[in-house]
Amino acid sequence: MENKCVICGCVGSDLAHLLPKSLYPEHYTNELNLVIMCRNCHILYDNDLNFRRKQVSLYNQICGFDIVGAAKYFRIYE
Repeated sequence: MENKCVICGCVGSDLAHLLPKSLYPEHYTNELNLVIMCRNCHILYDNDLNFRRKQVSLYNQICGFDIVGAAKYFRIYE
């Protein structure tokens, strides 16, 4: 894994779960569910649905291992 944020390209400081471990514990150690993010993008991704919905490449990555989880976490059907 490169040490740069997958969203903004800045130096990455956090190992982030694309699907949160509290809601999707079955993916806690899944390498496809882990990415490097900077602190700012990590906070936004976890807490701002509009920001998260703009991360199409991350949504597509999640669909590769849990399409239902991706739709729920990104609230695609709302």
